[in-house]
Amino acid sequence: MAQTISTPAPARRGAPHSPDLLAGIGAQLAALAEESENFGLVLCSDAGIAGRYLVQLQQIDRLAQSLREVAMVLAASDPDAAVAAIRLGDLRIALEEACAG
Repeated sequence: MAQTISTPAPARRGAPHSPDLLAGIGAQLAALAEESENFGLVLCSDAGIAGRYLVQLQQIDRLAQSLREVAMVLAASDPDAAVAAIRLGDLRIALEEACAG
């Protein structure tokens, strides 16, 4: 009896998310960016905290920037162009690699 070799079915991808859903997620991320930036500003207004936790305060700022950039990509009509416009190099590279893979 001859053995039949079957090829695996191609991986199924889920349905793409609707533009409205992506825009809604982007809006929520932008709001979180604003809140975290405001939180950092409050902490920076205390000279003692700012002096002791400068690195951590810079991380809060970086987090806010990253959230804002990801929000921009999610809401963009041209996500590839939005990724290319990201100013944070490591985030842009990570998203470009995700798009390529």
